[in-house]
Amino acid sequence: MSADILQFLKNKFMDELEEAEEEHPPPHDIPLHSYFLQIREVLKAKSIKPSTGMKDCLYDLSIALTDCVLFLEKRKMKIKKDSSQGQEQEQGQGQGQGQEQGQGQGQGQGQGQRQGHYSLPELWFLCKTKRKLIHIKKKLFVATSHPVVPEQTSLSAVTDVATTSSSSGSLSFDGPMIYGYSESYFRDQVKNIEKLVLGTSELDEEGFSKEIGIVGIGGCGKTLVVRMVFDRSRMAQRIWINLQAIQKGEIDFKKILKAMLKQCDDGQRDFVDGSVEVEEEELLEALCKALWSKSYLLVFDGIWDINLDWYFRLKERLQWCNKSNQSRIIIITTRLHGVAKRMVGPNNLYRMQPLSNEVIWDLITWTASSLPPEHPIVVKMKDEMIYHSHGLPLAATTFYSIMENRTYGGDWDDIHELVRERKLVFYVMINPKDDANQGNDLLLSLRSIWGTESLVPDISEVVPQFPLHHIQKAFGLRSESEVVDRMRILVFGGDVTTNRVLQAVCDMELHPTPPIGVMPLGTQVNISISLGWGNQLSDTDSRPVFYLPKLYDAEEILIDSWNFVVRTSIPNCLEIPNTLHVRHVSEDNLLHMGGDKDLCGRFWNYLIIGLDAQELFDASHFKSWPRNIALPISVKIKDHQHQWKKLNLPQSIRSIVCLNMPSFPGGLDPWGKPNFRRKKERNFTSSFVDDELLEIIGFRDSWHGEIFLPLNDHGTRLAQAHQIRFELHKGVAKHIDMNFDGTRWKQPTPIGDDNFLIEISYSCKTKMLATSASKCKHKSKSYSN
Repeated sequence: MSADILQFLKNKFMDELEEAEEEHPPPHDIPLHSYFLQIREVLKAKSIKPSTGMKDCLYDLSIALTDCVLFLEKRKMKIKKDSSQGQEQEQGQGQGQGQEQGQGQGQGQGQGQRQGHYSLPELWFLCKTKRKLIHIKKKLFVATSHPVVPEQTSLSAVTDVATTSSSSGSLSFDGPMIYGYSESYFRDQVKNIEKLVLGTSELDEEGFSKEIGIVGIGGCGKTLVVRMVFDRSRMAQRIWINLQAIQKGEIDFKKILKAMLKQCDDGQRDFVDGSVEVEEEELLEALCKALWSKSYLLVFDGIWDINLDWYFRLKERLQWCNKSNQSRIIIITTRLHGVAKRMVGPNNLYRMQPLSNEVIWDLITWTASSLPPEHPIVVKMKDEMIYHSHGLPLAATTFYSIMENRTYGGDWDDIHELVRERKLVFYVMINPKDDANQGNDLLLSLRSIWGTESLVPDISEVVPQFPLHHIQKAFGLRSESEVVDRMRILVFGGDVTTNRVLQAVCDMELHPTPPIGVMPLGTQVNISISLGWGNQLSDTDSRPVFYLPKLYDAEEILIDSWNFVVRTSIPNCLEIPNTLHVRHVSEDNLLHMGGDKDLCGRFWNYLIIGLDAQELFDASHFKSWPRNIALPISVKIKDHQHQWKKLNLPQSIRSIVCLNMPSFPGGLDPWGKPNFRRKKERNFTSSFVDDELLEIIGFRDSWHGEIFLPLNDHGTRLAQAHQIRFELHKGVAKHIDMNFDGTRWKQPTPIGDDNFLIEISYSCKTKMLATSASKCKHKSKSYSN
């Protein structure tokens, strides 16, 4: 495709330069003609390979040539005007003085042409264009050494692609499809062409002959408009010959004649299908007989070649310009004004007009009936798309295909097929606050794609109840129970958001519980990493064509969830995260522990208890923990035999991680290379996400401000437990830092002799979706479809 476009632009420049040289021979030479000749020699001597910016380079070359020709024509008009004014002055003065003045003026004009007596704006134009041509020549000269690179999708590159029409090897109709919206936008141009053809006559009126040339740049709608005229015609015989693929020097007159005969006789003649070798004269004779007594409309679409002998030979033999009782209409389309002028004459030309900006945008949105007009990318690029369309309908439709890929990730029909054939029911939730850069755009884009807020809720503040009735109607299901059976949930967010969603889904008590996938949004995305959804959201990831198959193909696994309760006294200054809820403790349940309130929560990935070096010491000078600074905590666990026993913590431990899934802050391997002897002695089993056991890991370091950074050391695997009790007592630190699934808060330590209790216990299993890249090991049989 790239090579075809470059070849077309190269041929376009060659033809335009040759035509300009014919129309403006010396002494009225084209400005900077020598530079254009040098570039032409470079293009003739070398074949250009596709490389970055080459389309823009050749496109700029054609524009520069057009600007120079227009400059020359304006300058000739100005000189002619000055000359006529000089002659008027001569008539008002004496004859001798008039001759002297006329000679002086003639010499001045000659010098102006020869030596370049230009105005300041004209000099600036020539200087600027000269620099541009030098740059183009250098780039073309080295183009052959550049490797082939992928197509650019910038808007300037899109314009180049859009200006090229279909180029099939077939001579039959190979133009764009005609829809209702096309007819409405091109109706006026069709009427203008019909008036040019027939005047006030009807299109199928008999007894007249007319040749019409439709001229315009690639993508302006020539083929589409002529096709509409072709379809509206009620002529006895209609023939369409597609010459888009035939470039200079490649005209095969016999092939054209055979294509015409095939449309006349439905391919029944032996010499049409190639079974019998025939001469051109036989084909011409057969064509004359087939068309002699009929009214006909001939269309020659996409003429590039300036060698028109075949056309005039056909015109002479068919005698379509002679008077007859039958009507004969010949329409040609071309990008070359000079070629059209030679073929049909100067008075039978119709130049295609560019569409207005409003029509171009309407054409994009009508073509893209499924393209969401409120999508952030569409809104952001609307003006740029209109500008780079240059009024060309083909550019508008090309932009749609690109925007469709940018918004959906592919063809909208592929999404419908995926949902329909795989019977996929999905519900997408987004927390845009997890990523200020991507979040809002992602929310707006997905809402614009699915056309409703109910299927794509904003969960930054609260997780709503599932709108089962709306989902049922959107996917055309029979009942809400069928929605629950088929539904898969996709969450765009970080660990905190995922935790809130999982808690909300568990609280809804749906049967069965829909499985949940997690796409990363933000910085703390350890749950997403563990499940194989990645650690960063790319533009591709957020497009339905990408994430819907991934959502369908994901494996359903069960993951343990864990309840924890912190018995404490809550000072007024303590900020309680919204993922925790407070429960007052009755006097009967106070036991002998301190604290009168319970902080209750649930986690799926990890819970961390540790100290903060930045608060205890000057972080800039901190190298290692002093021996007298210890984690003010003691631990009891319920082991495999469900017996409580005290866990002896090494003095060096500054933080403890209770881990269920294999990724937690810092992204470290929790325990490095396992010590098989210790593993056997302590009866450790492999770590699974559904074995109802938590891994208890100790680290010799903890937080440094906002970062959990255990100084590159692997943790010490302390135990595996079904249930854990921490007793928090008075120490050097006034509080410890706690974090579960990304939610962090500072838990005050006891002031007196009382201890605060932290208890963790198994809750239930939750269905989640894991990709093939998941790190999670699970014991239970998967629930995949």
